Amino acid sequence: MALEIPQTEKVKLKLQEQDGIDERKLVAQQNLELYQARTTRAYEKLSRLRSFRKRESMLVLRRPIVGRHHSPKFAPNWEGHFIIDQVYDGGAYLLANADGEDFISN
Repeated sequence: MALEIPQTEKVKLKLQEQDGIDERKLVAQQNLELYQARTTRAYEKLSRLRSFRKRESMLVLRRPIVGRHHSPKFAPNWEGHFIIDQVYDGGAYLLANADGEDFISN
């Protein structure tokens, strides 16, 4: 003999179950937001905005645009001694070498 549960009881149980799921979703969402806030705070603590001015000198990191860089193992990671010739919006710079010639990376 199977015990029959009235339809109203089934609906009540289903709603209680749904409420429990909603509460767990809310707790998970709150935990996610707290984690993202901690991560953002830790990143901003270690990073700082760096802007360069015209006539400042700098080195350029040598990196391949695509694929792997196939240079000798002990090749330098940095290129030359460059001077900032022009500063553009958005953090772009026009570089010139020590002789005043525009630098174009190849």
